[in-house]
Amino acid sequence: MACLSMAVSLFDQTGRSQHWCARTWSRFIIWVSRVKIDIQGLENLDLNKSYILVANHLSMFDHWAFLSELPFQFRFAAKASLFRIPFLGWHLQRSGNIAIDPQNHRQTLRSFQQAARRIKKGISFVIYPEGMRTFGDTVAPFKRGSLLLARYANAPIVPVTIIGAHRRLARGSIYISPGSMQMIIHTPVEFENYLDLDLDVLADTIRSTISESYQQIS
Repeated sequence: MACLSMAVSLFDQTGRSQHWCARTWSRFIIWVSRVKIDIQGLENLDLNKSYILVANHLSMFDHWAFLSELPFQFRFAAKASLFRIPFLGWHLQRSGNIAIDPQNHRQTLRSFQQAARRIKKGISFVIYPEGMRTFGDTVAPFKRGSLLLARYANAPIVPVTIIGAHRRLARGSIYISPGSMQMIIHTPVEFENYLDLDLDVLADTIRSTISESYQQIS
């Protein structure tokens, strides 16, 4: 699918065809892995609007769940190191995903500005403010800088709680365990409601929403 994505990118500069490739790939992985995704709260989203979807990060299955379940165009804010991997990195770049490099703040800000322009054209973005996958014990602290993207784009923030993905494929493991996982889409936080919040306060507020539902269910 990465090869097909690269091929269609020669004719489609919007990234929509590449997104279809990624979605098809994800659905196949979920099907062959015998993983069931229970998604809740999709009705909270207006499919004609663009959002910053902010989620906790447990497993590679997080990406596949987003791609297979969300019925609209979106991209990922991903670690810059992923963009250096052959085929995967080429797909990420040519399909419109953005690279986040904690060691290069200037480049990250440029990526955010680029993403903000795409958001204003109707493309949503998924970010994982913990910065890396966790082992599922709790929701790790959120990095405040990751929420700068929302500020640049003046976009609503949607907290998303992912539960059980680490039981399907744990961090550092290559063994997939069939079963279920959950994705809870919370009510969007409109830009007007967080405009005046300090980034640390905003990060803690979004994390609290995700953490509370995570602790209740996981």
